[in-house]
Amino acid sequence: MRPAFLTVSGGFDFFKVLTFGSVAEAMIVLAVAWLAIRWLTQWLDTLSARSTQARFFINWLQPVVRITLWFVAILLCFQLLAPSRDTFFAGVASIGIALGLGAQDLVKNLIGGLVVLADRPYQLGDRVKIGDAYGEIDHIGLRSTKLTTPDDTRVTIPNALILSQHVFNANSGVPDCQVVTDLFLPPDSDPDVAAHVGREAAFCSPFLLARKPVVVLTQQGFDQGPYLRLRIKCYVHDHRYEPRIQSDITARASRELLRLGVLQRWIPET
Repeated sequence: MRPAFLTVSGGFDFFKVLTFGSVAEAMIVLAVAWLAIRWLTQWLDTLSARSTQARFFINWLQPVVRITLWFVAILLCFQLLAPSRDTFFAGVASIGIALGLGAQDLVKNLIGGLVVLADRPYQLGDRVKIGDAYGEIDHIGLRSTKLTTPDDTRVTIPNALILSQHVFNANSGVPDCQVVTDLFLPPDSDPDVAAHVGREAAFCSPFLLARKPVVVLTQQGFDQGPYLRLRIKCYVHDHRYEPRIQSDITARASRELLRLGVLQRWIPET
């Protein structure tokens, strides 16, 4: 039995205007659009990898091109399936009613995707935190946003959720970002010595963006016991190296603090 919402007021039946040829042509248009989007995405990914300076512009361009092509393909399909004005409006009304009845979550995600493209809280290549997920944005679609965490886990977030979540963007469309490295030292450590070691460790790192400031802070704290926290805030020249600069600074500072006797070398019990 044909759903009632596909017959609009006045007795117009949307199915009467559908033919096998028009449906086949619409499917061909969608297939061509899918292939074109896939090829363009691969080409833009290759271009982005070769050009570091233009990477963020190319990454911003990707979702715009992809979504625009989908909209054009959908409009062409409407013209093929509904050649007259009455048929077009009947088809739009039918699809609108169908979406309103059974695809509310999908509509929310589509609206969220359009808001993301218009408001631009992030773009491809940005390092962001959305809810509990943190990583690099590698896909922005109409339905969802996908990011890859530092431990190489893919996280898919529906765009509807992003509208109600806090979004923390570490670099906002530029390659560099600030990196914070914390070291926890014995409470009686000399804070001046610790700060000097932390600063030198940051400046010796090959991942440092030297033209931006390095800030070193010390603070006493307590968590199951007292400690001195050494916090090193600096900028990495490419946010993809955030884990590596944290590891590098930690290793350099720890070796020097061990040499100075601030830290004690751990010897396993035999």
